[in-house]
Amino acid sequence: MSRKNKDNLKVGRTIATEWERQESESERLAARKKQKTRKIFRLLFSVLVITIIVIVIVMEVMAFIDHREKVEAAKSIPQPTIDVIDENGLGVTSKMKEFVAVLERDLADLGYSANRAVVPAGKTREIHLFLNGYDLYVKYNIDRGTGVSAEDTDRMLKYLKEKDIHPSYVDVRVEGKGYYK
Repeated sequence: MSRKNKDNLKVGRTIATEWERQESESERLAARKKQKTRKIFRLLFSVLVITIIVIVIVMEVMAFIDHREKVEAAKSIPQPTIDVIDENGLGVTSKMKEFVAVLERDLADLGYSANRAVVPAGKTREIHLFLNGYDLYVKYNIDRGTGVSAEDTDRMLKYLKEKDIHPSYVDVRVEGKGYYK
């Protein structure tokens, strides 16, 4: 035997044990790889579950905030202090109530006060407002801004007082123009 072969074969070692040792190392490497794969899978699964939980929590918080904002917005819609009468019998809409409430505030800023508002029969976008101290009512369109309507009312009432005219109503539904009868 050559010296090289003598060095490769050691006492107690055979070719069969060498194969067994290689197989057991391969099995250990495969087991380690399998463990590593399982560990990565568990990590990814944990990250996925945590991400889903975070998304659900964020969605719930956003839904709660949205609901709270809607409730606050509903509470902050101004309500009129005067009676709003609907001659149509359909009921006064929230838009009409809001218009009357804001118009009341705008007119109060100009020194006027109202005692009632009427939605006339056959009309859905018009409101007649009866002012304290005047024997007339003012016609308004609810699609028009309350600020400009109040200003037109102020100008019209000052004009009528200056000219000593006593109409039954004033119409300020058209911006910048006033009519009376």
